[in-house]
Amino acid sequence: MAITIGLDFGEANTGLYVRGQGIVLREPTVAAVDTQGNVLAVGSEALLIHGRSPGTVTLRSPMRAGEIVDFNLTAEYLDRILEIAVPRQRKRAVLAVKCGLGGSFASTLKEALDDCRIGTEAVVDTPAAAFHGLDEQPVESLRGGILICDIGAGGIEVSYLREGEILRTELFSGGGGESDRILCAYLRRRYGLAVNFRTARALKHKVSLTEDGSFEALGLDGSTGLPRRLTLKSEELLSCLHAQTDAAAECITTVLANLPTQGLEKSVCDGILLIGGGAALPGLGEYLSDLLERPVNVVPDPGDCVLRGLGRMIEGGK
Repeated sequence: MAITIGLDFGEANTGLYVRGQGIVLREPTVAAVDTQGNVLAVGSEALLIHGRSPGTVTLRSPMRAGEIVDFNLTAEYLDRILEIAVPRQRKRAVLAVKCGLGGSFASTLKEALDDCRIGTEAVVDTPAAAFHGLDEQPVESLRGGILICDIGAGGIEVSYLREGEILRTELFSGGGGESDRILCAYLRRRYGLAVNFRTARALKHKVSLTEDGSFEALGLDGSTGLPRRLTLKSEELLSCLHAQTDAAAECITTVLANLPTQGLEKSVCDGILLIGGGAALPGLGEYLSDLLERPVNVVPDPGDCVLRGLGRMIEGGK
């Protein structure tokens, strides 16, 4: 008998929920590839191999800007990561897919799983899965409608739901991946310091968006190639995060201004909730609350909200 797995395949990280076991894995969506194009490892192991052999091994991601750009690498990555989570067993997958990516993304993901000899049991819209994963507020208190803002590495999706039904959703460019690229470019241009995207991602979590402070950045000197450490002010970091912070505020404002009507009256938004790995920036909820002049809350463990929802759907809950 096949075991059912919930799959949240993201540009930065991939998460897996296994029926009866819970969330068993969250790994970077990256593979270590040698000079002949052979995949040596995936996830965290790929990062370790690249660190030991930076000259002969490159890191590749099968996704870019929210789209699958390398089908073969996607299939190889999924095959390995799923075997790590559930070795030597038949598997069927329940997929979470952003509404704005359309059917082509889901079809490509299903084909990649077919190559791994894994069938697809269902495809679930990400906002619906996230709604099932909410913990803080009882469903009964959300009947007026809520806005779920999913800040991912490849984009920002804002959805309006009422009683779990998706009534409006918009996918915008930007997100965590774009802010990583901007931060890397800023450090290289301003200080001649070279850092990779994963280092940039870690730097973003060193200071709060709502507090003044400083942080250290470690990278390679652009002139000598030697390790170099800098102390930077938090304002410099904030100026690089607009694709993740202010862009989220603009996306939320756009959707709030175009809520569907309820009879002759405009729909009501009872709350704004942030999910996704990009929502984990320290102080982001308070920062957006100030910008929007209305409460914005980050759900607990925002990067796992979709997986929690998939798990409850798989187990037959909520």
